Amino acid sequence: MMNLSPTPAGAAEIHCLRELLWTRKVAEARERCARLLLAHPVDPQVLLLAAEIALRTGDVRECQSHLQGCLATDSRDPHQALRVAELLFSSGQQHEAWVAAGRVRELAPEQPELCDRFGTLLTHLGEIREAVAYYERAVASAPKVVHFRYNLAMAQRMTGELAQAEANLDHYLSVHPYDGEAHHARSGLRRQTPTLNHVDELEARLSSCGAHRATVGLGYALAKELEDLKEYSRSFMHLSRAAHQHRAMLRYQVTDDLEVLDTLRRRHTQDNLRLMGSGVDTDECVFIIGLPRSGTTLVERMVGSHSHVYAAGELDAFPNAVISAGRRASDRPLGKLELIEQSLKGDAASLARSYLSQVRSRIGNAARFTDKLPLNYLYAGLIHAALPRAKFVLVRRDPVDNCFAMYKTLFASGYPFSYDLSELGQYYLGWDKLMRHWQQLIGPGWLEIHYEDLVADPERVARQVTEHCGLSWEPACLDFHASRAPVATASATQVRQQLYTDSVGKWRHYEANLVPLAKYFEHLQ
Repeated sequence: MMNLSPTPAGAAEIHCLRELLWTRKVAEARERCARLLLAHPVDPQVLLLAAEIALRTGDVRECQSHLQGCLATDSRDPHQALRVAELLFSSGQQHEAWVAAGRVRELAPEQPELCDRFGTLLTHLGEIREAVAYYERAVASAPKVVHFRYNLAMAQRMTGELAQAEANLDHYLSVHPYDGEAHHARSGLRRQTPTLNHVDELEARLSSCGAHRATVGLGYALAKELEDLKEYSRSFMHLSRAAHQHRAMLRYQVTDDLEVLDTLRRRHTQDNLRLMGSGVDTDECVFIIGLPRSGTTLVERMVGSHSHVYAAGELDAFPNAVISAGRRASDRPLGKLELIEQSLKGDAASLARSYLSQVRSRIGNAARFTDKLPLNYLYAGLIHAALPRAKFVLVRRDPVDNCFAMYKTLFASGYPFSYDLSELGQYYLGWDKLMRHWQQLIGPGWLEIHYEDLVADPERVARQVTEHCGLSWEPACLDFHASRAPVATASATQVRQQLYTDSVGKWRHYEANLVPLAKYFEHLQ
């Protein structure tokens, strides 16, 4: 008979399993963990290890089942509570992770490592100001552990504490002078000047770095600072070199993405979406979409400054809802094209409820909320089916300016097409066709605005957007730069400034280098 007593597993057994995971012997770990789970079915340590093993092998459902078992044990160990929340987030259960984070707060972690890890989880969950507080606790408790300072600086960047972020990065780089990502982050905190910059330091680091991976971040940092100093030729030389180096590290074919864009356009028709049934009748959702670096953060800050709007930032909730539905329908992970076909077999109302359940805890009682995840441009047809009264605001920007701005950005993840000018041009054309398709499909719920119009006449465009969203006009929408709301995108520093037109036509400084890119857009109307 199976032993159902709460007898905990031995420390040696737990240590052995962790060693197997550490050395990536996942199959052996899974086999041994299954035996251990039979003997200790309610031991939270065993359940946590079983969940982690399941997640590593791609069995998300099993992972989530073990995590629910772990939650049922009501452990008062903050280490275990935090690990449950982390694994819930990693398995795509963002709302459940948010709830589990509340349990971590109750247990009040004090160890600096736990505070730092909890800060990272809170950052992923969009609770940036609270994350800063936990990072500060970690730094105060262990001031010599410099990676705590790095994490604090990244969060301070999002909350607009830019001087403090720079000071923490200076401290971090004094210990890790060849960390390219840290140099890149520091260079982006402010506009560099002839008397206050890091150009000499960056050039010295690059010259002594060799072929090390850090040269990518150093190259992007140097390109950014040289652009601030209007040394455009030198800037492009370092930028193109760093982008080429980064692109060489990626396993990517732009033709795969182009096939996805084309399939979405062909398969998401009115007839096919109608087969998904009726969605949920609510007008609370405003989806702000566009390519990265097109001005979507600026628009969200404007709309989010309205008293009846909650700016929720870049939510993974809708993609998570689509992927979770695909997982429930299949016993194996689905490829991108398979997921497109499977999603059209789903139920629109169920998709909407799954999405809304993930965002309810964050938006509270707000009459409207914005979701500005850029990649929602891939899901606009499904969003329209699930939430037929949702509003879309597409932000367009001059294609060369937009593509070049992406080319200059070293993204934390995603957008692999942005490190090669030819691939950028090809992707943009495929994206443009899809946006024109969504506009016809969605009709009155779709509004297209242009970044250039926004910075030239912000009040006119802001009024147009608020009216489209069913909101009365409020002058506060023009005071977006004064908002203290955190910003987690590459625009974190720019959107805290008054509107400026310096970015319009900025590619002209590099015109000779960008002629091949510009040729892709000669026939766009």
